[in-house]
Amino acid sequence: MATTKIWAVKSRLGHVLDYAKDAEKTENAAWSSVDYQSMRDVMDYAMNDAKTEQQYYVSGWNCAPFSAREEMQMTKRQFGKEDGILAFHGYQSFKPNEVTPEIAHEIGLKLAQELWPDHQVIVATHLDKAHIHSHFVVNSVALNGKKFNACKASYRQMREASDRLCKEYGLSVITNPKKNDRKHIAEWQAEHAGEPTWRSIIREDMDYAIRYSMTMQEFVNAMKKKGYVFERRGSFLRIKAIGMERFVRLRSLGDRYTESAIRQRILQHRYPELEPKSPKPTKKRVRVQGDFRLSKVTWKGLRALYFFYLRKLREAQKYPKQAYPFVLKEDLKALDAISEQSKFLVHYKVDTAEQVTELKATLMQKRIDLLTERTALRNERRRVGTTEERKNEIEERLKFLTSEGNRLNKDIHLCDAVLERSTVLSEKTRILQEQAKSQKPAEKKKDRGRHYGR
Repeated sequence: MATTKIWAVKSRLGHVLDYAKDAEKTENAAWSSVDYQSMRDVMDYAMNDAKTEQQYYVSGWNCAPFSAREEMQMTKRQFGKEDGILAFHGYQSFKPNEVTPEIAHEIGLKLAQELWPDHQVIVATHLDKAHIHSHFVVNSVALNGKKFNACKASYRQMREASDRLCKEYGLSVITNPKKNDRKHIAEWQAEHAGEPTWRSIIREDMDYAIRYSMTMQEFVNAMKKKGYVFERRGSFLRIKAIGMERFVRLRSLGDRYTESAIRQRILQHRYPELEPKSPKPTKKRVRVQGDFRLSKVTWKGLRALYFFYLRKLREAQKYPKQAYPFVLKEDLKALDAISEQSKFLVHYKVDTAEQVTELKATLMQKRIDLLTERTALRNERRRVGTTEERKNEIEERLKFLTSEGNRLNKDIHLCDAVLERSTVLSEKTRILQEQAKSQKPAEKKKDRGRHYGR
């Protein structure tokens, strides 16, 4: 079974070629023990030109792998078509443990020859994931000067050719492809890397709400408690989490999450299932001495904001992931970064964006002074009359300046990170506080038999 996809490349052509030919992803695992890098966004992933000795599964069609970039650019210049889309990047991903690297690469090369006979194509089979997959980098301009027309028909042709080749090699194929399961490449990469996405988070919350609902209205109410908003646009029901910019149609989440599918899943429940109670936090008694009022945290501004939000994230970790709102689920992935930024604010005792900006200017000036001193010391070290003792002193000082420079660079980046994240955290904190105020007192136990009269 193989899945396929192709999309346009509008960034630098070298980026996508370097990524596809990455030796760490294409080398034969039997001959190397190099740890493979995790997949990153292919359009932003820049690598130095790789050598070809270890690239056992990289081939070129109408071009040589080691000079593909120059050959593709030469073709564009020949026909005066250097603007617009630079290339097309596609993949063919196989089911785990179903195909060998040799067969996968052979199928990929045949697919490239059939789909793009007049184009320059790089075929690179990656072995860095459980699912072996081949990448295709296709020049947007063919050798005859025609541009590749990427449309639904060309994608359908790619899928049909891939399925036919898989059958020829005795591999399984997807018999009923999902029409509404199209994903952005970044989302596809995140899912294959085992990382949560905003769609997977919404699906988790919907599964949980469906499980404890007996009517569609109960499902909607359960989702609203989790911070979601529904909207009907024409015949489509749409949803978004508080904090998201746009609504998305339920059907875009998959076949199991359309409005009709949700109703059918709810109707399969024969009796209501009560939601599990959240465990009560254990109370601890601590004996203190002195005036307790003097130990209260009196932070304001950014320090208080980060302290409050980190506390919410820590609390969320103690409960099942269905029990806390969408905004917290997003930031649990960034918990370490938020914690580091909070420590940074406490260390420098800054509470406003203006103070962060001033601190950044101070740190940048210190870095300039440090670079000036480092340049002077390096020049002194190169002079003829400098003694060995003085050279040793310079070496020690340079080591200190390097370490201090790294610390300053890190703190400068943290200033930018705080300025960017603080606005988002402020809005999310407001949302959490509003949700807490809207929570009604616990109602009396509902009559379990009331559902059977529907």
